[in-house]
Amino acid sequence: MYSTIEIKKRFIDFYRLLNYKILPGSSLLDPSVPMTFVMSAGLVQVETSAMLNGGKTHNQYALIQNCFRYFDMERIGKSNAHLSLFQMSGAFSFMNADRQSCISCIWKLLTQVYHLPPESLWITFFSGGRVAGYFFEPDIETYEAWLKAGVNPGKIIGLNQEHNFWKQGTNIVGREHAPKCGPHTEVFYDRGECFKCSPECRPGCKCGRFIEIMNTLFITFHIDDNFKVKTLGEPFTETVIGLERLAMVLQDVPSIFEIDTIKPLIEQIDFFINSPGISQAEQYKHKCIIADHIRAILFLTADGAPPPGKGGRARLMRKLTREMLTSRIFLDINSLEFIQILIKSAINLYSEHQPGLLNAENKTFEYIYEEKQRFEHTLKYGKYQLDRLMQKNKKNWISGEEMVRMEKNHGIPNNLLEKILYQRQISFNYQDYKQAYEQWRQS
Repeated sequence: MYSTIEIKKRFIDFYRLLNYKILPGSSLLDPSVPMTFVMSAGLVQVETSAMLNGGKTHNQYALIQNCFRYFDMERIGKSNAHLSLFQMSGAFSFMNADRQSCISCIWKLLTQVYHLPPESLWITFFSGGRVAGYFFEPDIETYEAWLKAGVNPGKIIGLNQEHNFWKQGTNIVGREHAPKCGPHTEVFYDRGECFKCSPECRPGCKCGRFIEIMNTLFITFHIDDNFKVKTLGEPFTETVIGLERLAMVLQDVPSIFEIDTIKPLIEQIDFFINSPGISQAEQYKHKCIIADHIRAILFLTADGAPPPGKGGRARLMRKLTREMLTSRIFLDINSLEFIQILIKSAINLYSEHQPGLLNAENKTFEYIYEEKQRFEHTLKYGKYQLDRLMQKNKKNWISGEEMVRMEKNHGIPNNLLEKILYQRQISFNYQDYKQAYEQWRQS
């Protein structure tokens, strides 16, 4: 079994032998994305790290980058393969891509360095499609490169622009800069037919059978404000591996929360649970949320969060903390010591290779404790407003619109509001709530 540390080492050693310059990862609070945190092991971090280490003097770089994806937070505990905070192994080549050489290296890394069975690997490539009004031809060069690398043609499938064409968002580079774009190819690990959802189950399906472990982008074009496509003066290739997902596959565990660097946190939470009234599946979901969010809060704090003010970063820190505290309520964990112990456990797990975490213990606990005080005050006032509403309406049911107001105006998270309503025997219609929430979201 490969440890997560060994997986990282093999990636760096592999690309070092190919004469890639090894860079440190950048801070999660990169100035290039001021309203949020670093979201991927991409070009922004490479250019930032290169400039901080003497300028971009090489054509090829590799690094291990901490990443945070706020848009995956709602999937935590529901998906076996998603984290909000994760590590991405990235290799970048700033030159005209020799796709055959690049893809042969990827296949060697996966099958000879990590010893993944070729019969369990599936490949996707761009089958052609329209992007920003322009039609891009199928990426036949990539398809043929995989064939020459030795991949079974039955395991190579073409997908459209929604799956296999990357376009840089203007929220990252700004409207004044032309978004870079290009086709990409992905590698999926097949967990087996026992996980299939239908006879047509293939990579790109959301059933959980196929785990995406690697993605290679061939960034060769850009689209200007007039939607004209031009060839980049400096094309580049970006190969990234989701470290924890690869660990999940190599360690042969059913969930990303069972790998060697996360399972100890899940086991630590077990000591404090006092909630026999909820199902094992519900317990596990909340344990995953706590483990994921405490990791994210710790790493973000070590890099300088929470920043002052009321910007996007501050809101994300508050959301992480309050979701963690809500799961703590569902698991009926009353001990405040629980937070301290979990922070210490996370530091013990990661600080050998992330020494900056050692100085973040007190700040992390203080932030969570202060947010806990504010959250408890919010919940107390929200329950008071709920009591007033029920007294005013003189009924034992609540409308979907009223539930949305409780959530958005008075700060009671919806899942916790439902728990409170059940406890007070107040009836509600979940479909009415969903409809009212969608109306609120679009207003």
